[in-house]
Amino acid sequence: MKNLSITFKFLVNFLIFSIVIVILEKIASVSKLILNAFNLIQSSVEIETSNTSWLLIITNLFLLSYVLWLLIKFRRVIYSLETNSIFSEKNSGIFKTVGRGLIFYSIGIFIIRVIENTLGEVVVVGESVAYNFGRNIGATLSDRIPLLVIAFFLLIVAQLINEGYHLTNENDLTI
Repeated sequence: MKNLSITFKFLVNFLIFSIVIVILEKIASVSKLILNAFNLIQSSVEIETSNTSWLLIITNLFLLSYVLWLLIKFRRVIYSLETNSIFSEKNSGIFKTVGRGLIFYSIGIFIIRVIENTLGEVVVVGESVAYNFGRNIGATLSDRIPLLVIAFFLLIVAQLINEGYHLTNENDLTI
């Protein structure tokens, strides 16, 4: 169990590190857009970026920050597994929060990616608009399925931890 918990801690820390890198990349792209807009305003040239791209980048940054917060919260549970019993209401609540949060994140990123693909006009020449829209949705959905599976797995684990908590409380009350 000790080797598995060390591996799990490494995995969660690696995910946190990779999310921080992606957040820094998004912040760099936002600052680049701000500098470009500022330079274009000073030179009296028309701004090329639309409000939609700003909104998508800022929403994406917000969602990534939310996932980072969830992973840091989850990291606290992972590090407390060695000292505390895994069967507690607190651990069940955190697993449930992280599972629900990943579902919300998946839905939010799915919407953002569909809008980006639609605005980016990823099209197959000679096909209808409906086909291209469906293709964009399918490609975007296929990227979200693994995260949704993980989220539902965390919700199941949360329910199992909650059931275990109630069983241990009942067992402690019996003679």
